Amino acid sequence: MTQAGSAGFAVELPPAAAVPPIPPSADLARQYVARAQAIEALHNRQTPDDVAALRERYAAPVFGRVSPWSLIEMLGQCIDPTDQSLYGASQQLHVLQVIDAMEREGVASDALLLVALVHDLGKVLLLTGEAPENVVCMNIPVSAGPPGGGLDRCTFQWNHDEWAWSRLKDHLPGDLAWLVRYHSIMPGSCAQYMDDLDIDRCRRLLRPFARYDQQTKSPFNVPQRPLAHYRALVERALPSTMMF
Repeated sequence: MTQAGSAGFAVELPPAAAVPPIPPSADLARQYVARAQAIEALHNRQTPDDVAALRERYAAPVFGRVSPWSLIEMLGQCIDPTDQSLYGASQQLHVLQVIDAMEREGVASDALLLVALVHDLGKVLLLTGEAPENVVCMNIPVSAGPPGGGLDRCTFQWNHDEWAWSRLKDHLPGDLAWLVRYHSIMPGSCAQYMDDLDIDRCRRLLRPFARYDQQTKSPFNVPQRPLAHYRALVERALPSTMMF
């Protein structure tokens, strides 16, 4: 079959019978889960040496001097290949789902809106070709600090949390920077290492935020407001440009 393309070029299409059918949804879901589990297994093999190498690799900026807002917009291109709740929906949609739930429950302070908007900024590394096992997944310690010594004295698996924190920590209040850094930890795996401040922040910030972060995900959950509604907040709270 031939159709006229733009600028007068003919486009030759294959016969319908030659187009491979899309697998049934159940098969696609099984393939997605299998790939997610393989990525998680690779993430869980990270060693302290791997973490040190990744920290060194990303000590210098990747994107150069950019506006924080442009990075938030880039989340619309980011798909977490391990997220079995979003199933291919973008990280930008996820951010808006978190915000939508906060607003519906009447807890959407400027501080919570801001941390919701930036907590997954590190996932823009998915757009650079970095292996997904170094960008996504939850984190546990790979090298422990002393009991009660504080999470900052532990070495956690490296992913988007640590990278975003390293770029944002000088521009966010201490509580919000801590939440960006540790929002993917498994609290039960590191409770013994928390100091009093970590315990307080886990109670006040991490556990409440995790409910919105994890329980609002769905490819069918369509938020009520567009991303642009929150631009003024970001531009008021963060520098016009930063090294990222």
